Amino acid sequence: MKVKTFTGNSLSEAIVKAKQEFGSNIILLESKQIPASRTKTGTKLSQITVSVDPEQPVPQKHVEAWAPPRLEQQKTQPQSSKSQPKQNDDFNKVIHDILSRKPKEKDQENKILEELALLKEQISQLQTKSDIEPADSLPQFYIEVRNEMMDKGMQQKLADRLIRRAYALTENGPSAGKQEVIKSVILELKNMLKKYNFKRTASKKRNRVVLMVGGTGSGKTTSAMKLAAHQEIFGKKDVLVVSTDLYGPSEALKAFSKMNGTEILEKKRVDELEQLMKTARQEVIIVDTPGQSPFSPNYLSKLEEYVKVVKPSDVFLVLPMTSDLKDMYLSAALYMLLKPAAIIITKFDETAQPGKFFSIIDELKLPVAAIADGKRIFIDLQMPNADYAIQKLFDTNRSA
Repeated sequence: MKVKTFTGNSLSEAIVKAKQEFGSNIILLESKQIPASRTKTGTKLSQITVSVDPEQPVPQKHVEAWAPPRLEQQKTQPQSSKSQPKQNDDFNKVIHDILSRKPKEKDQENKILEELALLKEQISQLQTKSDIEPADSLPQFYIEVRNEMMDKGMQQKLADRLIRRAYALTENGPSAGKQEVIKSVILELKNMLKKYNFKRTASKKRNRVVLMVGGTGSGKTTSAMKLAAHQEIFGKKDVLVVSTDLYGPSEALKAFSKMNGTEILEKKRVDELEQLMKTARQEVIIVDTPGQSPFSPNYLSKLEEYVKVVKPSDVFLVLPMTSDLKDMYLSAALYMLLKPAAIIITKFDETAQPGKFFSIIDELKLPVAAIADGKRIFIDLQMPNADYAIQKLFDTNRSA
């Protein structure tokens, strides 16, 4: 097996280089970003590491069309996969559905296909080194803690990885008590959470534009109001909330405007929104996109049009904790094409499976902007805090 590294200005460019040399039978082993400070050109680069079977013929003149890798063919999957998730087939269906809607836009199809395939690798693969030893072989207390996390909605692959890590780092190893095991796991969970920095250096634009995206009923509108009201986020700034809902601003938005003084505008057409972006003078503009299923025909194209017109400083992906974990992965795969800066987790108070929170942030590798756990606009929003989810996961207020 050959292993080689390729770099490019984007992931797509690096993949094309790999395919030009090795063809379509490459296996993606790793992808990462190289900061500008470490490159000769002074620009950020994308780097991938691929492997290829040397017996496969190397293409001479052209690159074959690339289909998403079939993960079930990988040799690194552990033998004790009791329940291979049906997620892979669903993911492939989503990809082909997207491509079938744009049969004439070949360049865009290839870009979508490449980015979805890379995201699929991130979602479906974990660190294979940790899969050498089955987690079931660990001592009783480790298995109990792992099962407890899985009962609370955490994906088994992540729970296994965390419990193996705890076993390796816990001081008393095989003889550790349950509380010691939990304490070790908590330290790992805290390290997983990346917090979005609202106080980062502002851009040169005269205002900050935030685009809220997410499925129907995900809590985009409520989250927009909470961001506008929160004193540590935008509560001390001049904020405009723009509703693009075809049915107009909700009654909740109108009531919020009266209570908080935040201006609410209705812009149903894209050309109206484009004109507003040229004239608005507020410090922060929050654009609330229409609620719709991410799998609806042409929905992704509609959101791409909003991005072109609004030119957002930040795209926030709103994910409700009431969704099934597989549905969260599949819908997030589409929204990831919009390059979200962070995720907002909503309806945390409405789930009995808080473990999904750690699974989704582990797979998407995005910072968390906020956690919403109720409908009260001025109260039920908090800055990302792993302790909140940990307390729900283990039914305790213990701290590590």
